Amino acid sequence: MTDLFEPLPESAGTRRRENTRAKLVRASLDVFVEKGIDGATVDDLVKAAGFTRGAFYSSFSSKEEVFSALFDEVTDELLAIADSSVAAAVADVDGADEAAILSSNDAGVMIAVFEGIRPFGRQWYLLYSDAIARSLRNEDLRADLAVQRERMRDRIGALLAARLEATGERALLPAEDLAQLLMGIFIDLLLREQMEQRDVTELAATTILGTLRAFIAPKDDEN
Repeated sequence: MTDLFEPLPESAGTRRRENTRAKLVRASLDVFVEKGIDGATVDDLVKAAGFTRGAFYSSFSSKEEVFSALFDEVTDELLAIADSSVAAAVADVDGADEAAILSSNDAGVMIAVFEGIRPFGRQWYLLYSDAIARSLRNEDLRADLAVQRERMRDRIGALLAARLEATGERALLPAEDLAQLLMGIFIDLLLREQMEQRDVTELAATTILGTLRAFIAPKDDEN
């Protein structure tokens, strides 16, 4: 399994509450991916982290609280991956500025974002689908999930806005709506790759490009 998190640094204070909390959250990733919220137990979580139940309850009141903290941290990681993927795509083109790179390929930025998160597709999709199912029955989890979805949508929207500003094109939908549409495409592509055990590289490129071409007007199109 590809690791989503870098290992936490070891220190003399690893039993301090903040480090205990961080280790519990990060160790919970594999537990929640493989067992889901319903299947996971507090004992599973403390065993994975190497702590006691007492250490768990000094930081969290329930496994659902750990899951929410995990999903927040996973979102942080995916946002960082999105940013670094775009930066790497820009850096790969020698002798060109960012505007030229972005204008050379309408879908380049979004394909870079998708390819960046794709190695973590199974982990993320299992967490996300579990969060969706539980949030429809739990108001607190629903509010937490809404925050994380908005963070992803807003970051994708910002990347889209930067591309449009660089090329002079305009979106036919509000940026946040187009970003939400792309999120749906990303999620479906991640699912198809896992369910069908297929390489979706070409499909991702054509789907993302086709969607952007359908909802982005050229800079000389004023209609």
